[in-house]
Amino acid sequence: MGHMPIRSYLEDRAAFEPEAITAMSQAFEQACTALAITASQKHERTVIATRIIDLARTGVVDAKALRDRVLLETRSPP
Repeated sequence: MGHMPIRSYLEDRAAFEPEAITAMSQAFEQACTALAITASQKHERTVIATRIIDLARTGVVDAKALRDRVLLETRSPP
């Protein structure tokens, strides 16, 4: 199935279906790429992963929707 980068940020993996974890991982990787966040930027990656997990808990489990929400929030002024 491939590498699931979001897994290391999940405290309760049982809370999500495998398909949701796949979508979350895709959204996470795509968001980090779009924001030019590298693997060495641990804090920034944690922030993105946490936001994706929070959104997924509300029922958003589509990779594109998750990525787009995170990018919109990240790029919006406070």
